[in-house]
Amino acid sequence: MRRTKEKKPEPLGFAANAGLGALIALGVAFVLLFIASILVVSGRLPERGMGTITVGVLFVSSLAGAFAAVRRHRSRALLMGLAEGGMLYAITLVGGIFVEMPMFFGGLSVFLFAAAVSGGVVAGLIGVRGRKSKGLR
Repeated sequence: MRRTKEKKPEPLGFAANAGLGALIALGVAFVLLFIASILVVSGRLPERGMGTITVGVLFVSSLAGAFAAVRRHRSRALLMGLAEGGMLYAITLVGGIFVEMPMFFGGLSVFLFAAAVSGGVVAGLIGVRGRKSKGLR
């Protein structure tokens, strides 16, 4: 008897996985920024360091979102991480336009872009599962 291969359900497309990763990263960024704002209000972190904290939070959240997106898509990991970082920066930039915060258009904008994209690229590099070797047994 011949076995027929069962068709696996199609996973979400490339852009949908990158968008889902960006939304996960945005949620992580909200939580981390909320914690950072509580620490600033309590006096444990200096207020003048919020720009640096924001860049660090964006890097960590992009790392988390891209890691989730790479694990879901399982191919083209570096490109997936790069796309997720770009989408996260675009969402952050649009949010900054609506809130009318001048820091998104000043010198911090370049660092936010670098943090979002580099977090995605790092996750793309480390989020790939190793392939099984077909060595001799």
